[in-house]
Amino acid sequence: MQRTIQQIKQCVMVFCLIMLATITKAQVTSKWVRKENNKLIYWQDSLGNRIPDFSAVGYKSGRVPFPKGQIVATYSPSGGDDSYPLQQLIDSVGNLPFNGEPRVILIKKGSYTISSTISIKQSGIILRGEGATETGSVFSYNATIQSGLFKIEGKGKLEKITREAQPITDNYVPVGVNSFHVKNAKSFSVGQTVVINRVANNDWIHALGMDEIKDLRDGSKNWSASGFDLSYERIITAIDKKSGLITVNIPTVMALDAKYGESSLIPYTFKGRISECGIENLMMKSTYTSDTDEQHGWEAIAIDAAENCWVQQVVSLHFGYSCVSIHSSAKNITVDNCTCFDPISKIEGGRRYSFNCEGQLNLIKNCTARNGRHDYVTGARVCGPNVFTHCSATLTHADIGPHHRWATGTLYDNIVSDGAINAQDRGNWGTGHGWSGAYQVFWNCTSATAAIQNPPTAYNWNIGYTGKNGGAKLVRPNGEWEATNQGGVVPASLYQAQMEQ
Repeated sequence: MQRTIQQIKQCVMVFCLIMLATITKAQVTSKWVRKENNKLIYWQDSLGNRIPDFSAVGYKSGRVPFPKGQIVATYSPSGGDDSYPLQQLIDSVGNLPFNGEPRVILIKKGSYTISSTISIKQSGIILRGEGATETGSVFSYNATIQSGLFKIEGKGKLEKITREAQPITDNYVPVGVNSFHVKNAKSFSVGQTVVINRVANNDWIHALGMDEIKDLRDGSKNWSASGFDLSYERIITAIDKKSGLITVNIPTVMALDAKYGESSLIPYTFKGRISECGIENLMMKSTYTSDTDEQHGWEAIAIDAAENCWVQQVVSLHFGYSCVSIHSSAKNITVDNCTCFDPISKIEGGRRYSFNCEGQLNLIKNCTARNGRHDYVTGARVCGPNVFTHCSATLTHADIGPHHRWATGTLYDNIVSDGAINAQDRGNWGTGHGWSGAYQVFWNCTSATAAIQNPPTAYNWNIGYTGKNGGAKLVRPNGEWEATNQGGVVPASLYQAQMEQ
């Protein structure tokens, strides 16, 4: 009897320890962001820098579902080359009146042969297939040069109204804030589109050490201040014309330090951008002649000069570069539940960027990649915020993260990879890549290895990470690592918590 009581006590003790461990694990928190009473609390450093709010990214800032639109045309396989008749149909639908409700071209089940790029050039067009499987709507792209299958692409470029520019007068504007002062706020208005324009100087390049990259290769070069004119698109939400305080809709994702360059607020227009376009529910295949063939389909879907557009439930197979590539003039794009399988190309630079983002305010979520290199990646001088969330990569051949030359303000949230996740000084790699990114947030990510380093003047965060700290190109200070190999932190998803708040 005594022994039985002792066994019961031991069982109770073990149970309590298990419960305590479970509770402790569930309550691991970050100094930088924690949740109290269903509210996110942000820690700031002595200059006021904090982890930014990323909740404004994606189609309509993620606040509304994609529109269903109205079916106005149906297309079925022709039995021959579908390039010309499908393009003609898209152009004719684009010429129909657009009252805000997108016009849907329903792509019926079947096999389609395409030999040249299909472009969406007008607002309000959706290509909607009937399945992203072999029995659904399947596009075979038989190009014999590097080219894209689908393009969503407006025209023109962002035009800054420089005559109305006003200098930002604060000596230091930290990361994560929405307000700052300008010299004269009287010419601005609430609702106006503006860019926070930051022009670098040589002191900043020198502070980063990017004017003396070691062992530069042929064709590589040190950074030049003239190449770092960064423009962050925002909308004015409030103005105090007396004090010159301007408030914008989206926080800063790079600190504006007057000693490292001038910053100003500049109105802009972008008349050629298109919107309300989508590609949905279809499979895309690139034909090829060998496992290292480089003259075939390159980007399955490319998006540029567009805003508030989306791609969902598509599968790409054998394209050499990407499933979806968001170019620099695209913003508020959502890529949801898409798959990039088995690119065909050499396994080296400039290839296999499964989901590539060079624009700003974009959201890539619930995506899968296999046999890629840089599967979830940003390019040079990318102006955030951008978000990759709940995505995975297997059989990887390189790393996930910012690729080169100072991408700013990216959240990698719950990314799982069997390879590396990095934000580091890449030194002489490529053409002198140097510091790949700053103000990059890795939240509850998992990979084999990670090299997350802090650049001079900036932060990179790696919070709730599971994996090994290793694989850095150069010895540099570690970034802000918290709760490594502790099963993650709460909130489980920073992006979702920010959206809920």
